[in-house]
Amino acid sequence: MRSAPAQTPLYDATGARAIDAHAIDDLGIAGIDLMRAAAAAAERVVRGRFPSARRIVVICGAGNNGGDGFEVARLLLLHGREARVVQVASRPAAGDAATTLADALAGGVELIERPDGEVADLLADADLVIDALLGTGASGAPTGAIEQAITAVLDSGLPVVSLDVPSGVDASTGEVPGVAVHADATVAFHGDKLGLRIAPGRNLAGRIFVAPIGIPADTAVAAAAVGVRDGRALLPGRSVGGSKYDAGAVLVIGGSVGMAGAPGLVAAAALRAGAGVVTVLVPEEIQPTVASALREAMVRPLSSQRPDLEIERYAERARCIVLGPGIGREPAAEVIVRAALALDRPLVVDADALWWVARDPAAIAGRTAPTVITPHAGEAARLLDIDAEHIAQHRLATAQALVTLTGAVALLKGADTLVLAPDGRLGVRLDDCAALATAGSGDVLAGLIGACVARGADPWTAAIAGAAAHVAAGRSAAATRPGRAIIAGDLIEHLDVLAQPGSAL
Repeated sequence: MRSAPAQTPLYDATGARAIDAHAIDDLGIAGIDLMRAAAAAAERVVRGRFPSARRIVVICGAGNNGGDGFEVARLLLLHGREARVVQVASRPAAGDAATTLADALAGGVELIERPDGEVADLLADADLVIDALLGTGASGAPTGAIEQAITAVLDSGLPVVSLDVPSGVDASTGEVPGVAVHADATVAFHGDKLGLRIAPGRNLAGRIFVAPIGIPADTAVAAAAVGVRDGRALLPGRSVGGSKYDAGAVLVIGGSVGMAGAPGLVAAAALRAGAGVVTVLVPEEIQPTVASALREAMVRPLSSQRPDLEIERYAERARCIVLGPGIGREPAAEVIVRAALALDRPLVVDADALWWVARDPAAIAGRTAPTVITPHAGEAARLLDIDAEHIAQHRLATAQALVTLTGAVALLKGADTLVLAPDGRLGVRLDDCAALATAGSGDVLAGLIGACVARGADPWTAAIAGAAAHVAAGRSAAATRPGRAIIAGDLIEHLDVLAQPGSAL
């Protein structure tokens, strides 16, 4: 079996339309041929994924997605399945969809018209539903007959295969403004779709199959984003003969009474991710505790008297500063955060440093040095002064708002971790790992990103590569401890996933 690609283009609705237009207008591929190829790919997925499904209902809308569905029904019938089409549309099929409907009827497919969307009775004895109601071009909440049909599919409890995108999911954003199909599998034609990879759409797509339909892979249409599983190829390697500072120096600033472990996790992760040298600045009262837990990092006490001068001195050789792990919310922390934000050094802002930034976003928006912020939903809600539930429903819009507010590269944590740069580059981490939901996991991620920046990667690349390595480490750690909980320290031991095969990190 072919392994999944390390990076894959993700297209939005505009890109999907442009690809079709390029194929038809510039490459001379007939639209009907694209529709038939798409349907053939979907039909193969249905037979392979659901071999025991004999009675299949294909619910079709009026557009080209419905045209795909007509052809899927014809092919299913040809291969021995009982397939019938339910058309939920107030207008007749047109163009290529009319052609595939005529082919389906000529091939013996039963057509049932339900323009009111009342389809529940037709699902009573079915084994499987093919969702061909709405395609990538649909936006907004489904209404009328389409809403009624989607509700009936949900109430049926039947497994569903969606064509290109589950109906009701915005193909460009993953948003679900109303009722939406919850698919067991989605067959994305030609290219993966951005809305299938961003929650909540991600949670409704089921298993995603990307099906070639005869359009060259190297089409000139730009993707809206890149999905990343493995970021190693994005990172620079070490130069032969370089010193530890040449390999990348990271400065970690954080810690407070009761939270001495966080900066240590950041430092250990940064070292394991390839930083040549790591210095940790923590308050005087916890310096011995942090130092005793770190053998490879330099741990220095940060005096409460003029900490800005000490921070400036230790930052001179740092290629990246990680600010915030365990820093707390006492007034002394604000002085430290402001001093670090004022430095002309690349910065990763994490944890409670984000709490302080939320009080004065201008302090970070005015920075000219590269900056990465790494909020989870709660931290993003505070930064933007919005409800966390709103973020769950509008994750891409949230990432865009974070970039606008701070001018930084925004890494919005989640199963679908998003990394958006001010220049518009968007990365989506494709894989997830439930084991990462553990205290200190975010500190490990911050250390990873800090090391990648220190090694010479630009902030966006560092953030998306670090996010991919983070989940890979979680999966690797979980595989060695099946059935048992993973803690943050376990992740660090598995960060060798950042090493390039056959070469020095």
